[in-house]
Amino acid sequence: MRRSNSPSVGWGVPATLLVTLAACGGPAKEPAAHATRPPASADPGKTDGPLPDGALPSLGSPAGPSGNEVAMTGPLRLFPVEKDSPVKLDGVLKEWHARSPARHGSAPATLSVALQYDDAKLYVAAEVGDAAFVRSAKAGEDEDFAELVLAFPGPGGPISYGIGLFAGKAGETAGAVKMTAGARRGQEVAGAKLVEAPTAGGYTFEAAIPWSTFPEARTLRVGLRGVVRYHDVGKGGGGVVATGPGDATKPAELPALPTDAEHAVVEGLLQPKGLAGDKPRYDLFVDVFGDAMKERVSVFGRYFVVCGPGYRGGKQFFYRDLGAEVVRLEARDVTGRDKQDLVVERRFTTPTSTRQILEVWALLGGEEPVTVFSQEVAVASGPKRVVSSVRVGSKEIEVRTEPAVGWDAATFREAPSADVEPILLPWGAVKSRTYRFDGGRFTKASEVAQAPTAPPPSAKSSSDPLPRDVPTPTVKPGAPTSEQLFAQYRRDQSVADGVRPKVELTVNVAEDPRPERVVLIGRDLVVWGPGFRGGSGYSFVTLSQFESEADIQDVTARDMSGDGTAELVVRGTRRVASNEGKVEVGALFVYELKEGRITRIFGVETSRELGASRVQGLVQFVPAKSGKGFDVDVRPGVAKGWTEKTYPFAKEQPGAGAPVEPLLLPWGGIREARYAYANGAFTLVK
Repeated sequence: MRRSNSPSVGWGVPATLLVTLAACGGPAKEPAAHATRPPASADPGKTDGPLPDGALPSLGSPAGPSGNEVAMTGPLRLFPVEKDSPVKLDGVLKEWHARSPARHGSAPATLSVALQYDDAKLYVAAEVGDAAFVRSAKAGEDEDFAELVLAFPGPGGPISYGIGLFAGKAGETAGAVKMTAGARRGQEVAGAKLVEAPTAGGYTFEAAIPWSTFPEARTLRVGLRGVVRYHDVGKGGGGVVATGPGDATKPAELPALPTDAEHAVVEGLLQPKGLAGDKPRYDLFVDVFGDAMKERVSVFGRYFVVCGPGYRGGKQFFYRDLGAEVVRLEARDVTGRDKQDLVVERRFTTPTSTRQILEVWALLGGEEPVTVFSQEVAVASGPKRVVSSVRVGSKEIEVRTEPAVGWDAATFREAPSADVEPILLPWGAVKSRTYRFDGGRFTKASEVAQAPTAPPPSAKSSSDPLPRDVPTPTVKPGAPTSEQLFAQYRRDQSVADGVRPKVELTVNVAEDPRPERVVLIGRDLVVWGPGFRGGSGYSFVTLSQFESEADIQDVTARDMSGDGTAELVVRGTRRVASNEGKVEVGALFVYELKEGRITRIFGVETSRELGASRVQGLVQFVPAKSGKGFDVDVRPGVAKGWTEKTYPFAKEQPGAGAPVEPLLLPWGGIREARYAYANGAFTLVK
């Protein structure tokens, strides 16, 4: 079975946000009218005054666990009912898969269990070894019976139910299904049915329980916990044997009861990564896609995962390697689509500082989260820090400067982010900036200016000529863009008919030998073709690291990985604010088509320019040692206007884990950095 997976697309420095949102259940609550402001000391737990209404500090204690976090593996598993092998409910288990033995607890009886489900019902099959079966017409809890204990994620932790499965005695009593916990304890379960069949030394049974028995199941069928227990009154006191720990009074102790969607995650991601038995750091149960059924959105280590009963047919999933520490994952309707969007905060460490980025992801008509907002919100080094407060509202986000701790315009030397909107500096020209959702992304709507603090003057030196631009391969020009799929993209993304692509290529970028169409329109790279996604779909990624299409210099193609298909090479200029002024940062990015998705596999800074000063690096593609594909060779170039003493930015080390590899400086002491393709990305080899 094909499993869907996708690492991160076009993102830069990881992040951190603070928004207090609901982890499960209905729509999230709005933030408190007055949130705390960023700490004025090295202690991130201290606060010193209110922020404006709805403001959210970018540094502080992250949201704690919801109490619903549970691994995706357990002693039992919910199997979907196969269409060609429906449950007959005759007490005979011929059509059932292998049963799981109950080994928890002690009782004279034995129990083996299997579970299945369809859209309407939950099915239980069991083999019971009980030579002294005690059962009467009252079907009471002081008799022998099996019990399904099932728990759903809830606002305050798991919500549990006990379902008693009372097998009948042939010719004496009928089977019964009753509630064994909660306000309905002792009541028969409406629409449920149980049929048993005698065996040597015991019996087998099949039971059907409507999903409507559980109010939460109307919209939530992932993140379940459960066990099946057998209560054996027996001779000599009896006891209970179960498939796992916990009961209806201790739902937090119940093990996971994964569905097919969750098992796909285990099989396709968690087992290969050695995470199959781990609890996720974050577990949200929210409606982000399609119908009203909630999806499970989890973070295992550095992997972000989406799965659910209605998502990708309930048999596939989406994952993304976030490449950094996730310090917050929350959900709320930010884009106004009546679906939950995801607010993601990530943190990563550079040689000189810790960076934090706030992002908003949304599923805008597709199956993969799209980054609709990305902003650096914190830079810290020991006790020194610069943070921004963020107010997240419906279709509007405001970012505001806050006082720095330990840094000022003269001492702050951290390089500006080259792949996301850089942090607003308190000594910069912008005090606050407001973004509004335009249907596809959050774009700048307004900003409040302030008088900038001028940095100390820097000496100018050297007038070395700039090197030639890095050569890029040529490819066959594309055919006219009149295909039906491209028209569908235009409709989906609200692209006006008069907007024409800046770049058009016809090149084989996917597994199918037939070439695909690749266009750059606005900041979107769009791919489709006769053999791509079965010829019925397109993929696109927004190059959000650039302010506009004009900043994207070119898009070319070359087989970088050596797999026989081309990767897409993007070159352009980022315009980022710094305490020195607006810096023009040249960069090169490589994108790969992987399982129908456009995935960024490499990024490197190629130049920096501020006023009359510039540093230009050298980047070239050289044949890989394997004889297939190319390595990326990066070397120092020349500087104009700057010297080692006057260069205003910190020196960065290659291979340090940043999403964009740094520019090599003429005075940096590193003569060459070489990156080779392996395991889906380019990594430093020397």
